[in-house]
Amino acid sequence: MINTGDELTVRWRYHAGHGALVWQLMFTKNGSLVGQKRFAGSRRALFFCIDTVTGKVFCDDYFFEDHPLSLAEGWFSVLETTLGDLVYCSVCQPDSPEHQGIWAVDFRGAGVVWSRPDLVFIANLEEELLACRQSSFAGFPERHFFLIDPVTGLDTRRLGLDTLEVNALRAEVVQEELRQQVTLPEFVTEGMARERMALQRVGIGSATRCECIVEGVLTVAVLHEQNRLTGLWDSSLKVWRNNSLVYAESLEEGAEKPALNNFLLRSDALYFLKGREELVSVALL
Repeated sequence: MINTGDELTVRWRYHAGHGALVWQLMFTKNGSLVGQKRFAGSRRALFFCIDTVTGKVFCDDYFFEDHPLSLAEGWFSVLETTLGDLVYCSVCQPDSPEHQGIWAVDFRGAGVVWSRPDLVFIANLEEELLACRQSSFAGFPERHFFLIDPVTGLDTRRLGLDTLEVNALRAEVVQEELRQQVTLPEFVTEGMARERMALQRVGIGSATRCECIVEGVLTVAVLHEQNRLTGLWDSSLKVWRNNSLVYAESLEEGAEKPALNNFLLRSDALYFLKGREELVSVALL
């Protein structure tokens, strides 16, 4: 790590374990960060929950034991959305990318609050969740839609088959990144004038493969450089306030593939993955 002058400081570091790959991150309104980590060797997917300010770990290596979700061995489990203190999870259907089931989990200690293995999650409508039950009629697939209470998991209204009302509800859904107030990086391209200008001000040329977020006076960039002899990739993160470098850290060295989409901004913090196993939070204020 390099600190220069008016440097930023690390709030906390969380190591997911040897051989882990931090796979998904989501934020709750009670100040928790919930993540999924995968272990390819053992085909396990476990969950962790961290306080975003202090770095206190509320739970780690969480697995849905003695619960229907464990039937999927956890490997194909996913985080769908968050609402209040709850995080909503699903599993992938066998031999299919389609999701199945909804499990509402309080990762701060309460565990599974309710489950609906019979439903498929569709959308978070804030006051309700939109879900469907899959069936078939005369050999053709059908989807019957429901609104369910996000706190209890009980049906609040049955909407029937795919209707204009269902389509209208889906059209009003807010993207998950916006709901959770997360800013994700983009690859800098020819058409991104603001990002290109910000990088040029700090001396990053257009030939460099770069992901970037420009937020006010801050420019956050991850630079990916390929060794011409070995073909391996080095990825490094740098943060500038105006034109001054205030934080820099190597993310990965000698990798077969560049470490892509491994950082984000939320509120007053930068989150990034170092070596794919370690999650780091840096205070921006």
